Amino acid sequence: MDSYYTCLVNIDLSGGDIQFDVSTDTQLFSFKSGLGFMSIPNFLSALSSLYKEEMSEVQLDCHGNFDYYIFSTDGITLFIKHIGHYPEGIFEYQFELRKYMVAIVLGFQEYLKQVEQEGVLPLKTQEFSHPLSEDVLSSFNQFTSLVNIKEK
Repeated sequence: MDSYYTCLVNIDLSGGDIQFDVSTDTQLFSFKSGLGFMSIPNFLSALSSLYKEEMSEVQLDCHGNFDYYIFSTDGITLFIKHIGHYPEGIFEYQFELRKYMVAIVLGFQEYLKQVEQEGVLPLKTQEFSHPLSEDVLSSFNQFTSLVNIKEK
């Protein structure tokens, strides 16, 4: 699993749908969900709990469809099962846990820089349900501190 990890983040700011694409030279995994203001903090919290070994497995439901994800770890490797309904099937992935988390941090930092340059951030008014609300950004900052990555 020694490969280069990248992450691209896409957030529909009006609808709240999110997509985090983490790829290596051999695989691409897309975490997709609606309700970004809830799903982003849940996603980051789940990864944090796995990393801190507070849990060895966690299930995350997609908001907006019937798919769900099971994330598990042995402390080093992150195992992901995506149980999909369209297309139907079980899709399995393996990543190095720390490299996966670093990719999430760097990808989300790049996304935040982009939306800041576009004038989206800082938000003019705070809306609880905005996918880049203070709560979401706070959860990302906590996640970044755990991973201990400095901004580029």
